[in-house]
Amino acid sequence: MKTTRTEPCRSIWLNLPVNDLQRSKQFFRDIGFHENPMHKNAEHLGSFLIGENDFVLMLFPKEQMSQWLKNKVTDTSESNEMLINIDAQSIEEVDDFAETVKKAGGTIYQNPQEVDGWMYLFSFGDLDGHCWNMLYMDTDKMPQSQTK
Repeated sequence: MKTTRTEPCRSIWLNLPVNDLQRSKQFFRDIGFHENPMHKNAEHLGSFLIGENDFVLMLFPKEQMSQWLKNKVTDTSESNEMLINIDAQSIEEVDDFAETVKKAGGTIYQNPQEVDGWMYLFSFGDLDGHCWNMLYMDTDKMPQSQTK
């Protein structure tokens, strides 16, 4: 019997290339990401569970990632290929996480601030220059044109 899928996939995860796997694993531990128990003792990769739905972040040495890709791995000192967003539940959560990232060695490139009167965010780079935002959205203040 053939099963018809209505969704294109059941799960999705993010693979990031890193220069120093052990340092990157420690960074993500330090900012509060939870190690994936399935890969906790793996020496050749890092794996973290993020958020209430356990979104999976995988870390692989840059050389290994470059073998899998048809193109070279992006040099994040010259360009970026994406911006990864983390949802926050309050302004205080954004401020606290910004301090945590700073203490862990991340690069803050946009300090916590209000944007467009209804968003509060900060932006940072991890140890390998991948770009991240943490964003709180006050939907009560969201312009009506944004909700349609």
